[in-house]
Amino acid sequence: MNNVPKEFFPWPGHTGNWGKWNNDRGSLNYITPEVTLRGARSIRQGKAIACSRQITMVNPSDPSRVPAKHKMYPHLGDENALFNGTFDELTFRTHSMLNTHIDAFCHVGIAGYSFNGYRLFEIVTEEEGAKKLDITDMINIATRGVFIDVARARGVDGLRPGEYVTPGDLEPLLERLEPGDAAVVRTGVMNVGGNVDEKDEDGNPKIHYGIAGFHADCIPLLAEKKISVLASDSPSDSYPCPVPGLTGPHDSPVHGLCLTLYGIPLCHNMDLDEVGRLCAETGQYEFMFTVAALNLPRGTGSPVTPLAIL
Repeated sequence: MNNVPKEFFPWPGHTGNWGKWNNDRGSLNYITPEVTLRGARSIRQGKAIACSRQITMVNPSDPSRVPAKHKMYPHLGDENALFNGTFDELTFRTHSMLNTHIDAFCHVGIAGYSFNGYRLFEIVTEEEGAKKLDITDMINIATRGVFIDVARARGVDGLRPGEYVTPGDLEPLLERLEPGDAAVVRTGVMNVGGNVDEKDEDGNPKIHYGIAGFHADCIPLLAEKKISVLASDSPSDSYPCPVPGLTGPHDSPVHGLCLTLYGIPLCHNMDLDEVGRLCAETGQYEFMFTVAALNLPRGTGSPVTPLAIL
């Protein structure tokens, strides 16, 4: 870390996890066989809850940025043939404020650097994709998920634009986390949405329109607990960014801290309503948590369906 320029750090004193392991898997190194078994032992009800949102094909903030396309192909044969077949094709814009996905560490950099000190624009190119830090390290995540329902604790349907998860909200979660756990946080943002009609100074639709997420001050606390994954129903960052001075293209400090400094995978835009309901009913706030990214070499992220197995 001593060779990193001072401008790399938006906040003094952040040292991150560069060089901590002899690989580029970041905090996924905390998931040992014992940690996975701890997750398995947390299963009590045998209920597997899919935590992905239904894939949406429409971006309400900007119709020109289609988040996904689903194309059908002609049938193979006809209904009178002995065998029949149907075919389709899915095109997916991985990083959006809508569909459930997980980020690779190469998705975000700070001052030209990515996790473990690689120069971001050297390891990721349009021609070759991600030559380092791609999504294939995230194809087999299986650990214990420790859940907190911030919206329910506040007595609201969901956090609204301009609101965000604070370190105080996470205190009960921090007390329960053990190294290798996934921190699974419900904000209820699915129920209230964001300010999708916002425009930038030039009158164009805002990619990062107003929506609730985390305050950046939460991330060092979670990193100190050695979490393996930060998973939520939000885009992770709060927009507008609540950290003074971080605006425009610098408005995603949660992404920067997790993906670039600490090497913590971010799983976004989940559907945690059913998990929240079951946890409130049963008092069970730990479960087996699995995420399997697509085995896509050189990809910067992947659509996923995380599972919470209670």
